[in-house]
Amino acid sequence: MNKKYFEQIDRVIRKNLEQRGMDKVRLVGELERASRSLFESETVFIVTGFCIRDTLTGETDGPIGAISLASGLEQLGKKVVIITDEYSREMLFNCKMVKGVKGPIEVVPHKAAEYFCNHLINNYKPSHIVGVERPGRANDGCCYSMRGENLSDIVPNTDILFEKAKELCIRTIAVGDGGNEVGMGKVSSLVMNCVNKGEKICAAISSDYLIVAGVSNWGGHALVAGLSLLSDKILLHDRKTEIQLLKSMLEAGAVDGCTKKSTMTVDGLSLEENLEILESLRKIVKGRMRKDCVMAG
Repeated sequence: MNKKYFEQIDRVIRKNLEQRGMDKVRLVGELERASRSLFESETVFIVTGFCIRDTLTGETDGPIGAISLASGLEQLGKKVVIITDEYSREMLFNCKMVKGVKGPIEVVPHKAAEYFCNHLINNYKPSHIVGVERPGRANDGCCYSMRGENLSDIVPNTDILFEKAKELCIRTIAVGDGGNEVGMGKVSSLVMNCVNKGEKICAAISSDYLIVAGVSNWGGHALVAGLSLLSDKILLHDRKTEIQLLKSMLEAGAVDGCTKKSTMTVDGLSLEENLEILESLRKIVKGRMRKDCVMAG
């Protein structure tokens, strides 16, 4: 019964994929499988934050989806650890306060990243690791912006978490929109052939489940919508909270990743365009809830 609702969610978040050449990627049923896996999770790492070199701050895409997911999981009684770098720490802290998320924020250092990541896994023992708009290393060992800028000298390597997960049979999920995010190795041939500079920027490491969305925040919201369907609870926040989240990020120095400006936009899309996606997802979940009430009556 849930299948058609997951399909509706997937269609909603695919908007804008053609802008980056990612519309050729079609992973049928991936959102539902990822949501069902998360529904059975215990402790979840959520890795996010994409640094913009020109401003040395994180962008507005990623943290909102990550915090949305963290809140949804905590509402279901799951433990959450948010992992980022110094460039996105303050904006994630602000978003945490807006949503009332309790899980800690861990900041991976550029030096000794491998030691730190191994320590995190040993300390928290996650059942799942989720990347939301997190830079992934390409085949040459470097990570790149969508424009092909090498960010390796400033962005700590968090691929280590996903590599370790494979060794320890920890489930991995990734959300991305451009092919240069961790997890995109799962569709590397499509990224290399269809995305501008794809051969250079494509992330090498794959994830068990991959959510491809027009904006990565939407992918985070989509997972929360999926968890809402599975739990019969509306876990997604409303438009007022989304606006508060975006404002709180800007106050901490965030910029739009496409325009590199401190505006109420995400990936060059207006606030209203982003709110429309959130409201569409809420409508799908509410539609399912109403149907259940009618059937029960």
